[in-house]
Amino acid sequence: MWIALLLLTWVGLEGVAGVWFCYEYWTFTGIHYGAGSLLIGPGDAFVSVVNTIRTTLSQAYAPHQHPVVLTQEALAHFLIAVYLAAHVLFLLWRGTIPFRERLKLGVRAQPSGREVQRFEQVFAALQRAQMTTPDAPPLKRPRYWKVRDDDQGMHMRWIGLVLVIDRGLLNHRHFPPLLAHELAHCNSFDLLTRSLFTLLPPVRWSLFTLVGVPLACGPLLLRPAWMSYWRDRVFAADEYAARLGQRHALKRALDDLRWVLDGGRATKGGRWLRETPYIEERIDRLDRYQPPVPQAVV
Repeated sequence: MWIALLLLTWVGLEGVAGVWFCYEYWTFTGIHYGAGSLLIGPGDAFVSVVNTIRTTLSQAYAPHQHPVVLTQEALAHFLIAVYLAAHVLFLLWRGTIPFRERLKLGVRAQPSGREVQRFEQVFAALQRAQMTTPDAPPLKRPRYWKVRDDDQGMHMRWIGLVLVIDRGLLNHRHFPPLLAHELAHCNSFDLLTRSLFTLLPPVRWSLFTLVGVPLACGPLLLRPAWMSYWRDRVFAADEYAARLGQRHALKRALDDLRWVLDGGRATKGGRWLRETPYIEERIDRLDRYQPPVPQAVV
């Protein structure tokens, strides 16, 4: 599903449809009836104003020179180039966000020896559970993980391809189930999908559509589908942790840390605008979780 959404968002709406909209918007001449005009196109109006100004200035300062006439076709081609350049510049700027965000949080370059020992102890326990549980999911350690020096912090999040763990959580009893949840993301396509998704222009850029440059229309039109997809991935990560034997521990962690993880408040617009489910929804799913039945060996 994720690759289909990415192709539809990027190639379909941001690419083909965006360029088509740019061209049609600025080459639209209006609706004409007889000798009059019921509606003047924005490109037509803009070109008329620019050419009038150019003609006036030419007559005043260079009466013997013919002013260059701007056409709607040329204007449309210029704005399409601006549209494509904006995406390229945004890609370059967005690609540095993980580094800048880790720098802003004050993430240390390397965890200490004690922190590595704690992480390895918990990961080894999850490995043992994975090896002794029938039909357990595959388990892969994160390639990079770092520590944020916050003894009161209880957050663990992926920033780019790096797992950033608050020091307060690393030594907490809720660390194993929450780590099992986060490991689900590096044992799937979630990190790749998230990295590609964050390269899309932010939804607020869709306001440029009002002036004929349809930036971020893909993320805007498919926002409900993307939010639903990310919620499903959270549920899938919870199930992954449950299959590693962390079901009850994860429920306790979610219940104890709901104010930290969920903010303890509703989202304006309801769940359709959230990319993470409400904590109570996650606990309810874990209550109804049924472990897979081991298949009999023939």
